[in-house]
Amino acid sequence: MDTAAELEAIRRLKYAYFRTLDLKQFDDLGLLLTEDATAAYEDGKTMLEGRAAIVSWLSGALSGPEIVTEHHGHHPEISFTSETTADGTWYLQDRVIVPSADIEIAGAAFYTDRYTLTGEGWRISHTGYMRVFEEHRTHSTLAVISFSSRFDPPG
Repeated sequence: MDTAAELEAIRRLKYAYFRTLDLKQFDDLGLLLTEDATAAYEDGKTMLEGRAAIVSWLSGALSGPEIVTEHHGHHPEISFTSETTADGTWYLQDRVIVPSADIEIAGAAFYTDRYTLTGEGWRISHTGYMRVFEEHRTHSTLAVISFSSRFDPPG
């Protein structure tokens, strides 16, 4: 195995995931997933099984022209678990802007992924994130509406 080439292929796969997500190219995003992929979005509150379910949920949540998204994934930590599987952790910074509702949501999270080498190349077999923080702001003034962090005391 050419580890450097395989690492680059996995990085490019995740970069394509973020690009197709922000460009609302949901069918292309689906091609980056294995057929039986799973996802855990919103700190695991939304659990999805299968490529079709993931694409359908993302498209339903983000396809409207009034919603603009920005996802930056960086600092990948990728480990090969076999010749055909790998695990990865990515730092996420993201923003969702809905001018018509005068809201902006931003935050940071850590994605945890699993990758499988298929006949078409590396594909995402699981993806999901856990938030570090999330803030909601009024888009027009950037005034903070709410802020939450995984370090907030319970209650």
